[in-house]
Amino acid sequence: MIKSEKGFTFIEAIISLNLLIIFCLMIVPSMSLFLQKKDQLTIRNNADDLLTDMVHLYFVNREDFKEGLYKRNSKDFSIKLKSKNHSHSICVSWVDRDKEREICEKIIG
Repeated sequence: MIKSEKGFTFIEAIISLNLLIIFCLMIVPSMSLFLQKKDQLTIRNNADDLLTDMVHLYFVNREDFKEGLYKRNSKDFSIKLKSKNHSHSICVSWVDRDKEREICEKIIG
């Protein structure tokens, strides 16, 4: 007499494998997008920190403020002092995924 075997049949294994593949096909692109957003946010935070440092440096000692290229965490940032309609601002710009991005802070005084 043959005892009843407990385990997966071939069809159950194929169905489980297909479900696993479908699950992975949905998760991998969303994780990739999540990691790209995280990298963009990290770069933006570095630019914001650099802008804050430059604004403080401008107010503390104006003659030491230098426009130009700065490198933070292996990313190049450009610092510029812009004047428009009797108002001044310090701007940080960088290139992210072939797009130029910029954040500015107005200077009062």
